[in-house]
Amino acid sequence: MKGFISTLVFCGTLSLLAGPAVAKAIVGLHCEEGTCKYTQELGPDQTKEFEGHCAGEESSEFKMICHAVKGTTCTVAGVSPLAQYWTCTCTNWDPTQRKNVTIDVECKD
Repeated sequence: MKGFISTLVFCGTLSLLAGPAVAKAIVGLHCEEGTCKYTQELGPDQTKEFEGHCAGEESSEFKMICHAVKGTTCTVAGVSPLAQYWTCTCTNWDPTQRKNVTIDVECKD
């Protein structure tokens, strides 16, 4: 039992130390109507998650398009139908330079 408790304390300490290093920054991108275009900067070796929201109560058609540039990747995770937002995650793989990605949030009634 003593070994089990030591393992739990050790793992808990590791998760606290690793938490901030692996946490992704989440950026909310809001759009009233039509297409809203955003430029977002990624630092070297940085990953950010973006959530695109339509401000209208009931947007019948909404989507999010994430445009990667050389040295970056963007992956669209999909839509949350209940919360009505899209998510995508972009990573800058360059260890020395900042990169700008562009994101379009489209909202139509």
